[in-house]
Amino acid sequence: MPILIEYLSVWDISHRWAAYDVDRYRFIFPLAVKDNFRLIMEAILEGELFCETLTLEKRPSDSKADPKYYIRTHIDDVYACIGGQKYNKKLLNWAIISRGDFHEWCERRSIPLPEFWFPKGWKYDFEWPEYGTRASWARHEEPEEQGGFSLRFDIPEMGDAQNIKNLTNQKVSDGELDIDSATNLRPNQLTKLIVQRIALKIWEDPDNKDINISQMARHEVILKYAGVEHYDHGTITKWVREIAPVNLKGKRGRPSDKSDEAGE
Repeated sequence: MPILIEYLSVWDISHRWAAYDVDRYRFIFPLAVKDNFRLIMEAILEGELFCETLTLEKRPSDSKADPKYYIRTHIDDVYACIGGQKYNKKLLNWAIISRGDFHEWCERRSIPLPEFWFPKGWKYDFEWPEYGTRASWARHEEPEEQGGFSLRFDIPEMGDAQNIKNLTNQKVSDGELDIDSATNLRPNQLTKLIVQRIALKIWEDPDNKDINISQMARHEVILKYAGVEHYDHGTITKWVREIAPVNLKGKRGRPSDKSDEAGE
């Protein structure tokens, strides 16, 4: 499985690039791993590849800076590595490379990007939705019982023309659910967000806190104003379940005496 973390050591990169287990102990390094050690450390020493923990700059003699961040401190081990005489594991683990810098170095060298860090068909960066993700919407909410757990979801506003609070009070006309025409969201994404915002507003009213997920998916306000006429009940229910109060999906933490039927 590819790894997408932002930083890796020269030790990690060299092993993964050659398809070897980083954590397996070896008396003798495989040739491909040794070649990677030499290639990357030479690129760092020549200034082709930036290393987060080894600068080429000379450390002033009266500096308070930690010497281990200066490549000259390790120069004997660096030369020994490049020359193929010795591979200092501590140094190779200390030398940290960012994914972005490694990507640039590979491109400038016309080196095919290693798939363990840059898998084919995968985007280089995560494409954030215009209105964020469920993870970014989640907010702490005090549970009703000690040891319980609860969250609420705050979905960003989707345009001044949309007033969800008025929708829940049945005070808007059919034409008041306009979305900013400049949005890049697909129609189904917009509909999903509208459904979720309406459901959240309805649940904010204490009188509506016991409306279960299935009932909310059939709520007259959602059916009238969310533009769901082309979506089946199962799809709407799935959208609603994503942002439903935790107590409606089955309580977490302390075991509940109730079945999950209340959430369905």
